[in-house]
Amino acid sequence: MYAHEPVRRGLHIGGVVGLLLAGGCGREQADEICPPVGVGDLVVSEIRGSQADANSNLDQGQWIELYNASGGEVDLHGLHLRFVRLDGSGEGRVIVRRSLVVAAGDRAVLSFFGDDVRPVHTDYGWFPDFLTSSGTAQSIHGSGVIDVVACDLRIDRVRTDGLPTAGTWALGVEPPDATTNDDPAAWCVDATDDADPTTIGLPGTPGASNPPCP
Repeated sequence: MYAHEPVRRGLHIGGVVGLLLAGGCGREQADEICPPVGVGDLVVSEIRGSQADANSNLDQGQWIELYNASGGEVDLHGLHLRFVRLDGSGEGRVIVRRSLVVAAGDRAVLSFFGDDVRPVHTDYGWFPDFLTSSGTAQSIHGSGVIDVVACDLRIDRVRTDGLPTAGTWALGVEPPDATTNDDPAAWCVDATDDADPTTIGLPGTPGASNPPCP
């Protein structure tokens, strides 16, 4: 098996929400596609949540950056992101529903856009995933956790207690790793002004190395 090939695991339909094929009988089998990754192979390295400036939201959007620390090429097809609020008031899930190959040491940016209309600074758009039960869009919350999950295995987890409403929450360590990103002191706000006058907002560094924290 090549490093970038996803794993397919047979599951009973109805047991898992997401990538299971539709079927009429709960005893039928379908494949769940899983990236071939282990704990720590993918690292949350930057987060852009809801911004106080609505124009900035429209331009840059909300997104999660993942660093490939596996040492090999990885296809993220089938990866899950799980967003849980610490107060228990909400939970959402995002699934990478197509092939998205990330080279060793590179980053992928998953964003709250339709995949066919995502901006150029992102690699995948997860909309309409991560909606409320009433169908409205949720936000990446400033008091919660984000789990990166492949076939029920938690690859990485970060808490978002310091998530800013202006700029991004950036891991100031290079290369990123799943141990360091457990330390709140390794994260800081990147509110650097955008040098591009045609772009609105404080964009952070999607897909690129983060500046060190002060």
